[in-house]
Amino acid sequence: MEKKKKRLIYRVSVLGLLATMMFYAAYSGMSKEPKTALTSTGDQAPNFAGETLTDEMLVLSNELEEKTLINFWGTWCEPCKREMPALENAHTKYKKDGFKVISINLGQSDFVTEQFTNQYKLTFPVLIDKDGAIKEAYHVGNLPVSFLVDKNGLIEEVHEGELSEATLEEWIN
Repeated sequence: MEKKKKRLIYRVSVLGLLATMMFYAAYSGMSKEPKTALTSTGDQAPNFAGETLTDEMLVLSNELEEKTLINFWGTWCEPCKREMPALENAHTKYKKDGFKVISINLGQSDFVTEQFTNQYKLTFPVLIDKDGAIKEAYHVGNLPVSFLVDKNGLIEEVHEGELSEATLEEWIN
């Protein structure tokens, strides 16, 4: 009898937790507020520093080009996967014209991130935001999210969701 009572309590607890999670997900999806707080152009991009997958120290303020795209992503994110070829193409095509992509993976292991970058043959710098500090500084919610920053560190554009080659071309030109 005691086993049945414990099992019932466990099941009710799990169902309650699931119901709470579903309510929160539904509420979050219906919210009219933007998921990323830095949505207005003209804001100063928060500076950050980190080590890239190639063991180089990167400080945003030292890396700014005419236009720098800061892209937040995760390997589990399908839109992130779909936009990677467009980011790589833009980086390769326009780096001589002062365009740079800086990619920030949200907290995954070096191994998983490196496998992903190898799969997509990414040549731009990739940092892993292991403690979430960069994500927090940029108020990143949904993924992917990209910030186009000018050479003075001012945010020109913010885009939540998958970036297309057409949007990148428009931003760059």
